[in-house]
Amino acid sequence: MTLKVEIVIEPGAAEPKLVLHTDAMTPELAKLVSRLSDNLPEVIIGYIENEAFLLDRADIQQIYAQEQRVFAKSGNREYRLKSRLYELEEQLAGTTFVRISNSEIANFSKVASMDMGLSGTITLRFKNGETTYVSRRYVEKIKQYLGL
Repeated sequence: MTLKVEIVIEPGAAEPKLVLHTDAMTPELAKLVSRLSDNLPEVIIGYIENEAFLLDRADIQQIYAQEQRVFAKSGNREYRLKSRLYELEEQLAGTTFVRISNSEIANFSKVASMDMGLSGTITLRFKNGETTYVSRRYVEKIKQYLGL
């Protein structure tokens, strides 16, 4: 599905308004409308021991599952999350967060570069220098997200 985007600046407009012109409603458009109209929380609650922290989604580099627990990496700290990975994937759909393996979701706004290996694998290098790997099963999904 190709979507043509046009932004019109109207001085005095009370609030932003999105109008979608289409010849038919498709499941993809319905999902898009649902995502745009949802008021997604801008924060995710993470825990270090018994202390709760409000994590700005934009600051989270990656979310991953390890030993039956889910963690979010933000800055140089790791926070335990109470949500399941699949719940977070659904909550973050349509954002810069993309599932890259069965156990990890990466924030592509934090990715500095990608190494597209000859064997079909992708290595992500984050802006802080850390790396992670896209599972082969998710390579096509990443390429689709990036428009490759």
